[in-house]
Amino acid sequence: MAEKATYGITALRYAGTQIVEAMMGLIDAQRARWDLRPAPTRVNEVVDRLVEGDTVISVFPDGEGHLQAGPEVMVDVLPGGNETLALAEEAPGRCLDDLPRF
Repeated sequence: MAEKATYGITALRYAGTQIVEAMMGLIDAQRARWDLRPAPTRVNEVVDRLVEGDTVISVFPDGEGHLQAGPEVMVDVLPGGNETLALAEEAPGRCLDDLPRF
């Protein structure tokens, strides 16, 4: 069985309050570097990755300009039935709203 991929999200783009794109890249198996650097990705493509069983994590900048792995990303369904992104766990400084905008 093929190993599932791990993706990282470093920034988000909103239209009003709705997330419409994520800056998402492919992370190597040891989560030490990018296999494929982040690029703008529509939310429905991120949801597809999650539905297919891939792991998507949040990646936050630290105080020294490096990136640090954050909580896993999951699918959330809004009251109108639209799918959006949420974090499995949120902590101060580690919420979706804390990710940079692009």
